[in-house]
Amino acid sequence: MARPARTIIILLQGGTPVSLALDALYQGDCIKQLRKVEPGSVDLAFADPPFNIGYKYDVYKDKKSYGEYLDWTREWMTGVSTALKPDGTSWVAIGDYYAAVIKMTA
Repeated sequence: MARPARTIIILLQGGTPVSLALDALYQGDCIKQLRKVEPGSVDLAFADPPFNIGYKYDVYKDKKSYGEYLDWTREWMTGVSTALKPDGTSWVAIGDYYAAVIKMTA
């Protein structure tokens, strides 16, 4: 009987590469955490970043300048791209306003 696939979940919150433990949850700044991921080791990355539309979160300012938001997006997307296996996939949930720009950045 085949063993079911195991999953690594990284909670993105928006050094030396290490192997991540399976069936674990990692919380922290996504850019800093992605730097710890061994390059080319991730099958699937899913991101649901802030939409930068001025939503009032408890602890996050959701209204960066256009340039700041795109710089930040490029930084975390570079981390995701580096972490992905050559045949890996990334999915991004994002509002319409930035969807085309993020697609071009990817």
